[in-house]
Order: sequence, then C-alpha cells, then structure tokens
Amino acid sequence: MTKCGQERKNIDIESLSERVRKAGMKITQQRHQLLKILLNHPDPISADEIFRKFDNKSEGMDLVTIYRILKKFEEAGLVSRLEFGDGVARFELTLESGHHHHHVICRQCQRVEPLHICDLEQHMKMVEAMGYKQVSHRLDFFGICSRCQ
Repeated sequence: MTKCGQERKNIDIESLSERVRKAGMKITQQRHQLLKILLNHPDPISADEIFRKFDNKSEGMDLVTIYRILKKFEEAGLVSRLEFGDGVARFELTLESGHHHHHVICRQCQRVEPLHICDLEQHMKMVEAMGYKQVSHRLDFFGICSRCQ
C-alpha cells in the first residue's frame, strides 16, 4: 500500500469532524454525510456524483448546498478541488499530514488514477526565492489508459 493509501486508511469520520470543528464550522447532518461520502470514495468525485450518493435528499440537500459545503471545506483545506480539462470540478479529501499526490487521466474514458510521486520541492523553493508566498502546484498527466487502447 502506498504512503497516501496508508494515511487515508487511518482517517475516520471523527478525525474529519474534528478538522471541521477546528476550522470553525459546526458539524451539521449535511456536512457529516458529505464527509462520509468523500471518505468512502477513493477517487476524486464531482458535486453531481456526491448528490446522487446522498441518503436523504429531503433534508434540504441540493446541488447548491453541496457546492457551498465543498467551497467551505476547500477554504479550510479539508478538500482539494481538481479540474482535468473536461469542464467538471472534482473534489477529494486533503490529508492532514500535508501529503499530496498527482493524477493521470485517460483522455477517452476520463478514468483518474493517483500518482504518489512528487519531487518538486526544489522548484517550490526556487519560486519562493523569487518572492512568492503560499506557493502550491499541480501536476497532472494525460494519456490513453490500457482499457481504452
């Protein structure tokens, strides 16, 4: 199992709820359910997919509410927003350890696989030396997966 996979396995709903509280948010039933969906979904997931997985849509859960919650989670560093050039925003949990990963995306079926590599630390330091603050990066690879070839 990869480092990221091991760390993700150690995450539970209570530790996620605590991160939400530390970010100054209350744990509502809607936020709790959304956290469970993100925790149980191994790949980046769109708001539409999240909406389809919601247990009880009669509790005022709609796409607008999902986007609002995801935006708050993103601002608090709980989720990462990913865009792979197909016009669909996807979201995944951000590990508390700060470990991140990159992705490879199939151009035909849009399958997304994580790549647990990142050796860009020296490049980040170079950008910071240029006077930039709060530096981050994204690195995604695109190709045609073995199933679509």
